[in-house]
Amino acid sequence: MSEQHRSESGFPELPAASVNSRRRRFSLVWVVPVVAALIGGWLVVKAMTEKGPQITITFKSADGLEAGKTKIKFKDVEIGLVEEIRIGEDASNVVVKAQMVKEAERFISESTRFWVVRARVSASAIYGLGTVFSGAYIDIDPGKTGKSANSFIGLEEPPIVTTGLPGRHFILESDRRGSLEVGSPIYYRQIRAGEVVAYHLSEDGTKIVSKIFVNAPYHQFVHSNTRFWSASGVDLKMDATGITVNTESLVSILVGGIAFDSFKNNSDPDEQASENAVFKLFTHREAAREKIYSTKNYFVLLFEESVRGLSPGAPVEFRGIPIGQVVDIKSEFDFKANKVKIPVIAAAEPERISFQGKLPDGVTRENLTDYLVERGLRAQLRTGNLLTGQNYVALDFFPNAKPAALLRNGKYGYTEFPTTPTQLEEIGTKVSQLIAKLDRVPIDQIGSDLSDTIKGAKRIANSPEIIETVKSLNAAVKELQLLTAELRTRTAPEVNATLQKAQASFAAAADVLESGSPLQSRLKETLEELASAARALRVLSDYLERQPQSLLTGKEPVQ
Repeated sequence: MSEQHRSESGFPELPAASVNSRRRRFSLVWVVPVVAALIGGWLVVKAMTEKGPQITITFKSADGLEAGKTKIKFKDVEIGLVEEIRIGEDASNVVVKAQMVKEAERFISESTRFWVVRARVSASAIYGLGTVFSGAYIDIDPGKTGKSANSFIGLEEPPIVTTGLPGRHFILESDRRGSLEVGSPIYYRQIRAGEVVAYHLSEDGTKIVSKIFVNAPYHQFVHSNTRFWSASGVDLKMDATGITVNTESLVSILVGGIAFDSFKNNSDPDEQASENAVFKLFTHREAAREKIYSTKNYFVLLFEESVRGLSPGAPVEFRGIPIGQVVDIKSEFDFKANKVKIPVIAAAEPERISFQGKLPDGVTRENLTDYLVERGLRAQLRTGNLLTGQNYVALDFFPNAKPAALLRNGKYGYTEFPTTPTQLEEIGTKVSQLIAKLDRVPIDQIGSDLSDTIKGAKRIANSPEIIETVKSLNAAVKELQLLTAELRTRTAPEVNATLQKAQASFAAAADVLESGSPLQSRLKETLEELASAARALRVLSDYLERQPQSLLTGKEPVQ
């Protein structure tokens, strides 16, 4: 039988395998790798979908930064991690490469700012103490929404972040920065209302532009007529009421600050200021209180005396009231006249002076200044402060001033306003003139003549004739004294008796002339008889005038 199963090759044939047509089930061994692959794929997809933008930030140094450890935070929430730090191409800075989370994508734009938060101590506050233990980190200010960006230049100093805070930003312009710093406080009536966000030099280099932020609700008190002034240090004022010391706070004394308010003496529209409205930053409160006038007239004042103590910004006053200020001071030597002239450019604000009543005939607003100059209006240099020696320009009327007039379109480009010397200069001029006159007086000749006169007087006084005359005068005086004594003892009683008799005669005459006396009655009767005789004589003369023949024929009988 075994031979039957041998093949022709001599090998025994193998038994044929029986095939089972039923399908076998999936083995559980493959479940683990499949699940692992799915989880890995899901993790990859999730990592790809949740991966945020990759950015680069350029700093001047990598102080406190470490790759793989330094975090990027926004409001203390981690939104990124520093992956790589390398030196820049020009070796002047470092480039930080960071990976941001997906949620940080909406914060990243061209206006986003980055800076390193480290422990920092300033005069106004202490920042970043937590980084002493946790290490430095990069903070972010999203700023306004803008175009997408992935390369940024980091800030070396932490800015003031106002994004999302209620309030408004305003722009202040000033000639100098003073003691302002980023973070300097803003005060409204001695209440802290905001802070300085940033400052920079203007493009033309003529002013400092500061950006401030006023928190709500104080921003609603910033109007179009609001004034800002520097509140740094202590404001010391001496006036008629005494010494006044003003300051906003102890912090403003140490680190400076800005204050603002709206003054009632300003007539500008009282509207709330808009975002980023521009204001002028005044040097102090008193300067902010002054009213601003738009009209300015420029004049040139020519002084021949020294202007020591006069500087640009010095006031121009009219009887103690400021009406302008000095703008510029120059010096000019006139070779023809051999004199030094000092042109002083002054700006006057005519709106500060008001006029009452009707202008004189022929006088208008245009030629009013000419009219006042003709009446003696002049500019004079005066001392404003005896301690500091500061001078100012005073305008006043000088009736005895030399005639002068305004000179327009002169070589200085401004209207030339006439001046008058100072009182000290006038006194000095008069003293010089007096000395010059005294020099012309022949004092030696006068002294010689006076000496001769004194000698002649001495000779006359010592002459025998004068001595004899004095003796005779002395004897005459003695005789006059004897005569006076005799009159007093002898003549005086006789004069008194005569006066008594005259007084008695006057009394008798008064009795005779008294009304109702017998003499008066007889005198009255006599006067009446004389009147009757006068009337009869008048009748007789009239009759003889009509009938002169009656002297011969007699009076004709009446028929």
